Amino acid sequence: MWDLRKLAVLSLSFSAAVFAADYWLPLRLLPWMTGAFAFLFLLLALPRRRWLLGFTLAAAGLALGFLSFYLHAQRTLIPAQKLDGQTLSISGEVCSYPQTFDDYSRMEILVSGTELPRGKMLLYADGDALAAFEPGDRILCTAKLKRPDLRFGERYDSYLSRGIYLTGNAQSEPQRIGGGSSLGTMPLRLNRAVSEKIQALFPSDTAPFMKSLMLGDKTDLYEDLQLYLAMSRAGFLHIVAVSGMHIAFLVGLIQLLFGKTWRSSLLALLLIWFFVLLTGSSPSAIRAAVMQSFLLAAPLVRRENDPATSLSAALAMILIGNPYAAGSVSLQLSFSAMAGILCLAEPLHKSFSSLFSERWAHLLRVPLGILASSLAVLAFSLPFMAWHFGSLSLLAPLTNMLGLWAVSFCFCGGYLSCLLGLVFAPLGSAAAWLISWPVRYLILVAELVSSIPFAVLYLKKLPSYLWLVLVYALCLISACSRMKTWAKLLMPLTLSALMLALLLTHTRSEYRSFGVFSVIDVGQGQSIAVMSGDETLVIDCGGINTLDNAGEETGSYLISCGRERIDALFLTHLHADHVNGVPMLLEMLPVERIILPAKVEDEDGMLDGILTSAEKHGTELIFLEEDSRFSLPHIQARLFAPLEKGQINERCMTGVFSLGDYDMLVTGDSSKSTEKELLQRHSLKDLELLIVGHHGSRYASSGELLGSIGAKTAVISVGYNNFGHPTYETLERLDAYGYTIYRTDLNGTVEIRVEN
Repeated sequence: MWDLRKLAVLSLSFSAAVFAADYWLPLRLLPWMTGAFAFLFLLLALPRRRWLLGFTLAAAGLALGFLSFYLHAQRTLIPAQKLDGQTLSISGEVCSYPQTFDDYSRMEILVSGTELPRGKMLLYADGDALAAFEPGDRILCTAKLKRPDLRFGERYDSYLSRGIYLTGNAQSEPQRIGGGSSLGTMPLRLNRAVSEKIQALFPSDTAPFMKSLMLGDKTDLYEDLQLYLAMSRAGFLHIVAVSGMHIAFLVGLIQLLFGKTWRSSLLALLLIWFFVLLTGSSPSAIRAAVMQSFLLAAPLVRRENDPATSLSAALAMILIGNPYAAGSVSLQLSFSAMAGILCLAEPLHKSFSSLFSERWAHLLRVPLGILASSLAVLAFSLPFMAWHFGSLSLLAPLTNMLGLWAVSFCFCGGYLSCLLGLVFAPLGSAAAWLISWPVRYLILVAELVSSIPFAVLYLKKLPSYLWLVLVYALCLISACSRMKTWAKLLMPLTLSALMLALLLTHTRSEYRSFGVFSVIDVGQGQSIAVMSGDETLVIDCGGINTLDNAGEETGSYLISCGRERIDALFLTHLHADHVNGVPMLLEMLPVERIILPAKVEDEDGMLDGILTSAEKHGTELIFLEEDSRFSLPHIQARLFAPLEKGQINERCMTGVFSLGDYDMLVTGDSSKSTEKELLQRHSLKDLELLIVGHHGSRYASSGELLGSIGAKTAVISVGYNNFGHPTYETLERLDAYGYTIYRTDLNGTVEIRVEN
């Protein structure tokens, strides 16, 4: 066992160095760190003391990790950063199927040429210019190149973690210059074939789920907002992320059919690695395949399997291939979850079983095992979930207990249906129809659990993070105490639930004791909430140049404030940066009515999605044709219909929203000329708050408006953009008129509280 643990020490220290280099250490320090730990390795190795062996291996692993990261960066990212903004001729081999969207297409290519770093590149083109390409084709075009590690002005790990070291926008018509299908493209082509077979065999309500479960292809799942949100809130998305569970299903099926022999082990080894290639070689799939390979190969080579060693070796193998995989969310969640299972699942299972008699413990071994594994996974992965997603599914163990038993039937039955469909299509359809019922059960479980109040905790406030820290502290205290088993389990659970109830009650009470104007940080866009008592209004819900959906950001913020519904949603106009989050917002919270302008152009194609979502959720639509008023007991709004002048985005519904004597003016993307006419038509005096027009554009927020309304506070809803918003001219003008300025790109979500 010690021989295996030597590999674990070396692997873990190597991985620790890679993570440190990726997240904390500047690249220029890595040669010095490599030299320092290499020198330490020599000092420790020379005495050849057995008790120093662990430290010696750790020093060697750290030196190798820093060196590996530095050399990889010099070969890939550094050359890519130097090419940022250049337009070059590129050629390469297509290594993915193109994805076509409304106005652009994209695909991955393996670039070649002396000017470009060796690796994958993500190529974009207008329209469907890439739609005809297939994996294996050779492509030639001119492209404007961009570095992959920055997106919307912030660090972005996803491309690098997938081995993509450049992105490019095609500047000329992409040309096919040769190539074609080859053995290397077979997994991609088989993946496409299986996906098409699933689409043909399974009903439309279950096909997106089955594609995700069988192939890890969540494209259709993400498009079904209701299904995606239900599975996310219920903590059920992990079942469609290809991982150890799927690998275990495959191995279990082979051993069931062929027994536990060396032949079946070899067959399983081949099958699981082909499955990894088939599903896209995600870090979670590779981790599971490496660990399962260790387990299957151990008897063949007459060695004892050590899960801790196989887990650490899997991590090191992935990071040797691509050190930037350290930034992969999939990798971090997969390895933390598995570490939790290895460390805590068995002790928790024994503790739960000890609460019952031997007979009952035997009868309940499966649900107790699922509960123990679920809690073990959460223990190690919750910090990563909080960091990456800002939310926690509190009822994930319940979802797993209710649904995991059916997942194996769906997974194995899905592939069986596809095989039967190849032999005789009606038979495959019949099998798919049968398998669709447990799929519908899983979807129903996700929907029911996600609908339970407080199924998910959105970490938008500091007290939520403090609660999470206290939960870990309670669990640690309980584990170290001398209490009886039932008390060790009950104490942290009860106190955590009590503290959460107090936290939620306090938040709910807090946001009902005063009125709030909230300008929510949705990137380059606008979403404003007005809250008082139980009443909630939202003005606009859209954002661009951001990885986050404006509807999800707005919805999660409102839920974190204890809101359960929205009385009215006002849409100033139909540009994407003001309304593209509306469908998601309607999925997250009930919206009673949507008020929008009657005569506004829909040049971004947003209206159909809004109308469809409103009809689906029973939301009333009101088209504003003339100036009007909207009143609730604590909130009043004066709404001004768009003026028939100016450019399309300037024809906005504007309005004054009031909490008592505190008034906020929202002008959308109105221009200075529109502002002037508003001042002529309406009494806009003695206001307190201005939402700066058009995200701080120089063409809005005229001196005449700033001087007339009498406000002293201005909030600019703005994010990363190429328009120069907010402009220096606008900021200077606001300062000259004595406004206190807040910006969502600098201050995050801005809350202005008003006494009721």
